[in-house]
Amino acid sequence: MRFSDILHTCGQNLFRRKSRTILTVLGVIVGCCSIVLMISIGQGINERNEQMLKSMGSLNVITVYAGSGSQGGGGYAEGMGSASSSEAKLNDDAVQSFRNIAGVSGVLSEKTLQYTVDATAGVGNRYVTQYLQVMGVNTAQLEASGYTLKSGRLPSRSGEVLVGEKTVYNFLDKYRSGADNQRTAPGGYVCDENGECRESEGEEPFFDMLTTKMTLITGANYQSPDDYRNVGSGAASGSDTDGGAGQQTSTISNEYTPVGVVKSSGNDYDALGSGVVMTMDDMKSLMAKAANTSVANVSRNFTYDQIVVRAENIKDVPNVEAQIKSMGYQTSSFEQTRKELEKQTQGIQLALGGIGGVAFLVAAIGIANTMIMSVSERTREIGIMKALGCYVRDIRVTFLCEAGAIGLIGGVIGCLISALGSLAINLVALQGFSWENIVKAIVGGDDVSRSSVIPWWLFASAIVFSIAVGVIAGFGPANKAVRIPALDAIKNDQ
Repeated sequence: MRFSDILHTCGQNLFRRKSRTILTVLGVIVGCCSIVLMISIGQGINERNEQMLKSMGSLNVITVYAGSGSQGGGGYAEGMGSASSSEAKLNDDAVQSFRNIAGVSGVLSEKTLQYTVDATAGVGNRYVTQYLQVMGVNTAQLEASGYTLKSGRLPSRSGEVLVGEKTVYNFLDKYRSGADNQRTAPGGYVCDENGECRESEGEEPFFDMLTTKMTLITGANYQSPDDYRNVGSGAASGSDTDGGAGQQTSTISNEYTPVGVVKSSGNDYDALGSGVVMTMDDMKSLMAKAANTSVANVSRNFTYDQIVVRAENIKDVPNVEAQIKSMGYQTSSFEQTRKELEKQTQGIQLALGGIGGVAFLVAAIGIANTMIMSVSERTREIGIMKALGCYVRDIRVTFLCEAGAIGLIGGVIGCLISALGSLAINLVALQGFSWENIVKAIVGGDDVSRSSVIPWWLFASAIVFSIAVGVIAGFGPANKAVRIPALDAIKNDQ
């Protein structure tokens, strides 16, 4: 028999008993829908976990600390000797060694100024902020480390700095009172007189950071005033002097020009999100003035607080982190947390998939029952086929094709129903039916939390699995059919 003849015979036999075929296919549909939707819910949990981790920081990032766990400091003393001679130091040699590791796309060295820093901006120092975070970085590595500029450019000369996307919202207006003296950033919360809070779309800031110079006020002994309106009133200017050995400059004020705004990366609590970022040379100069010493003294044995290493791919993180640890450094990343969450999600998926597997088992029993009945009813037909010279393998393939066709039809219809079911679950989670929500439910996104996620491989696996279940369930009846003697089969009345 040609394969086309086998398929034609298969179709005729399935349509000959329509009710039985429909009921058997229905069992496969139920089993397929059960296992696909159950696994899709597990995938949705996994997607939410990853979004949660991304909101806390990039999954590709490894933060490296000194070997003793010391994270350094921002003062002159810490800059000279934050790491002992016996531990792995975070210096330029460490930066170069990290760049040489395979799978690393960017290495960003960071030094945070630990002294108290206030800032003023605008005419007459009208706008002020207290306890501002100031960080020195290798600005040339910002883009390679996953940071991008929302606007502006990178610093190209001394005195030029970058600011975080939320930095401008830290400034208060000294000439306004009450809640009117500040502006709410996008994503922030505003509360009414009844105490009910809601997320804000953001307000227009008091000024544009890229067109307004700012003055940083700090010092080794500087203390921020209790009243923010007094910030900058008693600061002595030290921007034009390095300070001699006999001078005691407790407070300095340096003017800087913001030239770029760093786009928010989800973590708005560090200097890259809501502070000031300057070149490492400017950081050394600021540290020297604050400590009343020379830049040469600060540069001697200068170490970084931490180094942020970015891997090219999430899969490279374990290998890169292991190599860094082997050099004697301490690291932190979301890799371990991600693995633990993945294990939990896999356990949930196995449990949910097991529930769907029971439905599939019932469907397989239904297919086997249908094929056994088909063999019993077509005994005479099988004998005639043998008498006409049909090969045994053709008879076996005919019955296996019928069983596989039942699995294929049930699997395809089951996947279509599962897709609609997943869409409905996500629309309920998104709280409303609209074309925008339909697109979000199907495509997803960084700001979309889906409860059910069906990747393409799950559809393909479900269809292949349905066909396999059908073929396996029909294998026994097919073998029974080929073992029937031709003469006995012809004498059979059925």
